[in-house]
Amino acid sequence: MVASGGSNASLLSSSGSPGASSIDCALTDPRLAEVSGLAVGPAGPVVVNDSGNATVVYTLRPDCTVATARPVGVQGRDVEDLARGADGTLWLADIGDNDRERSTVALVRVPTTGPGAVVRLSYPDGPHDAEALLLPADGRPVIVTKEGGGFGRVYSTEGPLPDAASEPLLLRADGEVRLPSSSTEGGPVSFLGRGLITGGALSGDGRTAALRTYTDAWLFPVTGPTADDVVAALRGTPTQVPLPGEPQGEALAFTADGALLSAGESPRGGPAARLHEVAVTPGSAPPAVAAGPPTDRGPSRGLLAGTALAVTAAGVVLAGGVLVVRRRR
Repeated sequence: MVASGGSNASLLSSSGSPGASSIDCALTDPRLAEVSGLAVGPAGPVVVNDSGNATVVYTLRPDCTVATARPVGVQGRDVEDLARGADGTLWLADIGDNDRERSTVALVRVPTTGPGAVVRLSYPDGPHDAEALLLPADGRPVIVTKEGGGFGRVYSTEGPLPDAASEPLLLRADGEVRLPSSSTEGGPVSFLGRGLITGGALSGDGRTAALRTYTDAWLFPVTGPTADDVVAALRGTPTQVPLPGEPQGEALAFTADGALLSAGESPRGGPAARLHEVAVTPGSAPPAVAAGPPTDRGPSRGLLAGTALAVTAAGVVLAGGVLVVRRRR
């Protein structure tokens, strides 16, 4: 997700615990029960909900009440992320596909005025479920899929997004990202949620990319303003920022001063989800891993073996977890 940010939004590190929070409010408005995408605009935080909800962009006040509600005019199928371009245009990432059955996914352009327009995208290797969108300054989207085990496939377009397109744009396979393991508690099922990529963010200066799971944000230093630079950064070693315990955290954005905003869905029958501001401190970025050619190996045999062991040891928990993690239809 792209939000306005200052120069100190780059090269971030964390002390290893959730930072002090200056924004911490409950998303009690029933219209905000399934927040899946978050950005920061001139008027404050902007959020969208995911599948089964009207495609509406909500601008929030500092206390998490709704300041404005803007219908997009296009009904998304499963909107899972939100990005803000350098010109202020919002892009809704209609890229969720729990059953991996969609022939195309879509990005919905929401200009500062006027109706939204759809740009459809197709994967070169069949359907994928994805919840993370990064939009660098060159206007080429970077999509990271939700595979599990800290693993995601990375895709981008050959050129900038048009305002609208009559035919689907073919995405380009750009390799993969592998997140380190985590012991942070939280999420719908902790041992699964720690490795599921549920959102993305890009700092306003473009120098820090972030991917989130249900429990952590992972920060990657970016050396340039293009999608290729973001793709190369995702092959590096990230810095971990544990997020406040959230029942189903899916949204992430950078504030103007380089902090992170985190939010997610409210569980049925449970307390309302919260919008948290998580402080991170300037420091030395982790060393970047030398960028090699894109790979498309899929999860490693070690990951698959570990997953099989977890299923054998805790099959009942895994089955229940899948029901919880899958998007509400």
